[in-house]
Amino acid sequence: MGGGTPARVAAAVRRHVDTIDVAGVAFRISCRYPKPGFWARSRPEFLTTRPPDVVVAITYDEGLRRRARRPAGEDTVADAPYVRRRGRGLLVTTGYYRATVDIRSGRVAVRMAAGFGVAGLIRTLAALWLLDRGTVLLRAVRLGRDGATLACGVPEAARSLARGAAVAGYLAVTPRPDGVAARLTPFLEGEKPPRARPEARVRTLWVPGADAGPTRPAGVARAVAVLLPAIWQADRRRGAVVRTLDLATRIVTALRRDEVGARTSRREGVAVG
Repeated sequence: MGGGTPARVAAAVRRHVDTIDVAGVAFRISCRYPKPGFWARSRPEFLTTRPPDVVVAITYDEGLRRRARRPAGEDTVADAPYVRRRGRGLLVTTGYYRATVDIRSGRVAVRMAAGFGVAGLIRTLAALWLLDRGTVLLRAVRLGRDGATLACGVPEAARSLARGAAVAGYLAVTPRPDGVAARLTPFLEGEKPPRARPEARVRTLWVPGADAGPTRPAGVARAVAVLLPAIWQADRRRGAVVRTLDLATRIVTALRRDEVGARTSRREGVAVG
């Protein structure tokens, strides 16, 4: 063989493959380079052996790296996705990747600037698939021993009111006929988030209130206005935005809602799970 021995050829085309579960959707990530797998295996509790719902093939592209003109890292290049229809599928673009997405077949082909991580990409793909399943990715903190309180936009000082683990980051939040579920995802803050139950039934939502003064009930409109900017809205086309607004409204109407300030104390009657 002109290209080398069979062993060398096999090594050259070998792909690193890992499957990660995001709120019930299994994403199989494959790439010739190990970087995406390092990210997946850094969150072993989300690895799965289930057959994939979505197959994501990633190719690193030096040309995209040069066009990004920034050091590699999602915090250095715009990560907000732009989604548009392309034939029977979708084209998703950011400052450092282009993804061709076929929702029906569960196939995604990605060209990514060399050196960039895959967390932002998988978060965006998860948001696309989960929205169809009635779930949003909400940046919030799950509080309490049983995870029954969600704090969204609340100052960190106020979070100390909760006893037990505080898990922060993007949570998969789903309104159901019997209540609201908040599931952990691979998109949590910190290298080693605290151990917590994978899924919790939420009863209370905290939103920001006045710095001083007692806790008071929050209205539906106020709570929805807090939630919407905290949702990772991958698809900003009209239909997807209307769907997200409907889910956010169903979430807040199903929960007890409290406005909590940075100086609120436990004596003021804050309900914590």
